[in-house]
Amino acid sequence: MDNVKAIVVKEIGRPEVLKLQEVDKPKPGVHQVLIRVETINVNFSDIKARQGQYHGVAADAAFTPGLDCAGVVVEIGDQVSRFQPGQRVTAFPAGGSYAEFVVAPENLTYSVPGDISSETAAASLTVGITANNVIQKMVRMEKDENILIHAAAGGIGSTAIQLAKLFEGF
Repeated sequence: MDNVKAIVVKEIGRPEVLKLQEVDKPKPGVHQVLIRVETINVNFSDIKARQGQYHGVAADAAFTPGLDCAGVVVEIGDQVSRFQPGQRVTAFPAGGSYAEFVVAPENLTYSVPGDISSETAAASLTVGITANNVIQKMVRMEKDENILIHAAAGGIGSTAIQLAKLFEGF
């Protein structure tokens, strides 16, 4: 099996616990895509996971951090129908994004238009989906409604402001 580089956390702690090491190159399952990562996003949850303060992360288990990434599809699983090798995507990979190659479920992978940079695509995924869920699904904001957005200086807050403006409710 081919080896690739990935950041692995083997112990909880400060940034020094982030270690670059060789790992097996992942293979896509039947409903997954293999992505050559171009850009990752550092989310607050990545920092909390490294510090042992994020749900679902065992303090004694090694893991690769990272919720999302952007890159290029290099291989697809047998049942994948929405993507082809060479296509630019952003995704929530299985097993972390701080790696040269990752696998992601087809249903958590999204096409990136040609005029959007990999940096913008990676940085927009988690905050965009979270803000959209708050504005459209939780608050159910409609046109001409007003909304108060706390912590508007952060990624989710600033994205929520942009979405609220689309509803002409800001």
